[in-house]
Amino acid sequence: MIIKQTLPGQYDFDYRWYDIYNLDEHDIKVLQTKFQLTTEIIQYITDLHERPHFDHDYITNSDLLVYDVPIWPTSDADHFTTLPIKFLMVDNTLFTIHTPDTTYMIEEFRQKADNDIHSEKELIFAILISVTRYFQRALNQLNSQRVVLDRHLSGTIKNRDLQELAQVEKSLVYLSSSIRTNLMMLESLKNQKSGLHMNKSEEEMCDDIIIEVQQSSQMVKIYNEVTEEISKTSNNILNNNLNNTMQFLTVWSLLLTVPTIATGFFGMNVDLPIFHNPLDWIFISVGTIIVMIALLWYFKKNNML
Repeated sequence: MIIKQTLPGQYDFDYRWYDIYNLDEHDIKVLQTKFQLTTEIIQYITDLHERPHFDHDYITNSDLLVYDVPIWPTSDADHFTTLPIKFLMVDNTLFTIHTPDTTYMIEEFRQKADNDIHSEKELIFAILISVTRYFQRALNQLNSQRVVLDRHLSGTIKNRDLQELAQVEKSLVYLSSSIRTNLMMLESLKNQKSGLHMNKSEEEMCDDIIIEVQQSSQMVKIYNEVTEEISKTSNNILNNNLNNTMQFLTVWSLLLTVPTIATGFFGMNVDLPIFHNPLDWIFISVGTIIVMIALLWYFKKNNML
């Protein structure tokens, strides 16, 4: 689907802006015939696995910028993931290409955007500032989940809490990777040799985005470290509980071995020496108990119980 976009209250664009998602064969033909986009460029913009980067094509005089944005958990993925939004500039036309999952980000930006945008580069940077803040929203949500899980794990550790903690760790890995690559791409834009020549206003906007991404980078780093420590502590507690349980079972299995040996030996259907009295079972039972008590005392004395 190709939608021509405008900002509310701004009608004197010096450029055209088309928002594209759910590309089908008809849309591709329109891009090729109406906008003269090459097959190679269309392959780039339809690739869902493109990593954040900037590329200038000197042959077609076009600029392609790829930027990752966070995707909230769904029924298919119960942790945060990321998907790219692509910005293609050809002459005075800007194309934003993304999936339906990120359409609401573009629409929210369009409704709240500053009207003082005069070029497609300023529009790109304005969108980038808007979508970058979604990383901070995602990180704040993950931090809230982590605080709740930390409180739960301070008591009795349940498998459900550990699974949720694992999902938080997964989410942080995805977000951390995308934030890092986004930052690398933005810093490369500061190099005028990259092909995207910016004026002073555009450079200031780029600097603002870099500051936002750096803040997100620091946040995700801190949350990662805290989450890892919580995970390590929980694993240590679980291992210690398991050791205590195994120690308890081992000690009592040894204690219960004593009456098993005694009853097995004296339960043989043959004559045995020494005992020839109907009350012999009492002496055997008392002797077994004495041996068990002695063994239990030995275990406690040696801190084995």
